Amino acid sequence: MTQELSNERTLRPRWKRSIERTVPSLALLGGLGILELVRERLQRKRMFSPSIYPRGVWTPENHGVEAEDQWFSSSDGIRLHGWWIPHDRARGTVLYCHGNSGSLGSQIDTLRRLRRLRCNLFAFDYRGYGRSGGTPHESGLYRDVRAAYRHLNEELGVDPAELMLFGHSLGGAVAIDAATDLDIAGLIVQNSFTQMRDMARVDSDRIPMHWVAKNQFRSLAKVHRIKARTLFIHGRLDQRIPIDLGRRLFDAAPEPKEWLEIPGANHNDVARHGRLRYWLRLSRFRDRCLDD
Repeated sequence: MTQELSNERTLRPRWKRSIERTVPSLALLGGLGILELVRERLQRKRMFSPSIYPRGVWTPENHGVEAEDQWFSSSDGIRLHGWWIPHDRARGTVLYCHGNSGSLGSQIDTLRRLRRLRCNLFAFDYRGYGRSGGTPHESGLYRDVRAAYRHLNEELGVDPAELMLFGHSLGGAVAIDAATDLDIAGLIVQNSFTQMRDMARVDSDRIPMHWVAKNQFRSLAKVHRIKARTLFIHGRLDQRIPIDLGRRLFDAAPEPKEWLEIPGANHNDVARHGRLRYWLRLSRFRDRCLDD
């Protein structure tokens, strides 16, 4: 019987034997490919929550924000949209990076409040948000903030020595990455995190997303390379990004750096709870950045 089986294998056509050896490998690769696709889509859905034009408020002038539409391209050709909001008595310019949800159309209140700083403002939408083209992903967002920086410098004539980056939440990670190699006067990081794996541990009680996270946003590993003065702000009662993550980020940053903790504040209401203390601190920080 053993000899018969051996003869059967020998006589079996070579192409059949090749298929029999290849099929399991292809099945494994196909399964891994499907797992990778599912992983990427699941994480992207959890991480990026864009609002697409025309959803939102796109007539900022009707809400007290005189904004000029700006169009520019990222280094990989994605067309991006932003708002230039000049101030007639401006001292410095703020490049604002919003969080993971919404779009410029949901940032009107934030932009209106930021005008209290008496700075020019430039806010933009990442790829896949608002009126910007493309699909959001980590490296793409890093390209987009650098494209916004170039546009400010080359098209709007903003001197880097008078430019401050301001990033909220996920935008803090985007701003930190940009601040590692761009010439800026200062960096403001509000309610941001150390790295996405730490956030996944907080966010996923039963699903171990930190094991499969593809978009990492490793701010903790980058923050020591920042050369500009930095202000870290965090709401003490932030339920979305625990203040411990913000504090770890601050501790890892080089001098000169500052920390502002707002009692009673959650993730999106820091300015409201901080009141005058918040705005005075931002104003003093701006002055230190521009006077250095």
